[in-house]
Amino acid sequence: MKNYSLKINGQNYDVQIDNVNENSTLAHVSVNGTPYEVEIAGAERTAATKPQVAPAPKEANSAKITPATAAPSPRIAASAPTSGTVVKCPLPGTVLSINVAVGDKVAPGQNLVVLEAMKMENNIDADRAGVVKQIFVQQGATVMEGDNLLVIE
Repeated sequence: MKNYSLKINGQNYDVQIDNVNENSTLAHVSVNGTPYEVEIAGAERTAATKPQVAPAPKEANSAKITPATAAPSPRIAASAPTSGTVVKCPLPGTVLSINVAVGDKVAPGQNLVVLEAMKMENNIDADRAGVVKQIFVQQGATVMEGDNLLVIE
């Protein structure tokens, strides 16, 4: 609804346009409180059309979306240790770093592996002294809870 104050030949008119029907050339107008149904000169009737939806091309439906640069995370199958104490993964995550090598002597509480889980870095520490005999994972590997990380003998 729009209100206008018009002055025609020195005469003041208060015009209120209530409704303009977009499907025809008619409008509901009130002039000084008197209602009129008027036709808008020069207006063309527009037919309301619903938007049309076209099916996607067959090629689009069968396309596979694969990242061009992403490589799958390396995952090493955990093998059974020959002897010693196995350090197991406490929660699923990604190996950020391995801070020991095969043959290294470790002390209790020494950091062995840094694991990223739930956007947090988690230190996996040695619970006993010994020598690292086997390492089952590599940096960047995805590990699950209970996976073997390394063996201390």
